[in-house]
Amino acid sequence: MADPEEGWRALCRRLRPNGLMKIALYSEIARQDIVRLRAEIAEAGIGASPDAMRDFRARLMAMPDLADSVFARSSDFYSLSAFRDLVFHVQEHRFTIPSIASALDRLGLAFCGFEMAGQHSLAAFRARHPQGDALLDLDLWHAFETDHPMTFAGMYQFWCQKE
Repeated sequence: MADPEEGWRALCRRLRPNGLMKIALYSEIARQDIVRLRAEIAEAGIGASPDAMRDFRARLMAMPDLADSVFARSSDFYSLSAFRDLVFHVQEHRFTIPSIASALDRLGLAFCGFEMAGQHSLAAFRARHPQGDALLDLDLWHAFETDHPMTFAGMYQFWCQKE
């Protein structure tokens, strides 16, 4: 969608007071490898036909450091339609935690917490910030993500509540 916040606003209009909403957004920090790869694709003029995507993916698979990359850890790399969405997406919006905090404020929503796919990042965050209310502090999460850029490699997935 051209304006994700407008879509979010439309959802908010349907949300009852104190209603909960789960949101998933791409991380600007975690997707830097993908951003660079998209720039390479654009510069090389690689099309998005199935054959062009297969050829490009085969080229990536031949890279010696693929096993350590974000691509090898993504199940989207191994399905052509998901690979199209991952690497050849025509309109992807990425966010930072500060931009999410600003949007939540504009939309009158309270942050209720991240949903984490793995426990490693959550455990590391809790070790760094053991105080109980830290899990709801977006400034602390931003600092943590800055130090651990792949924390939200899949997406930011979080719950918010209409105030």
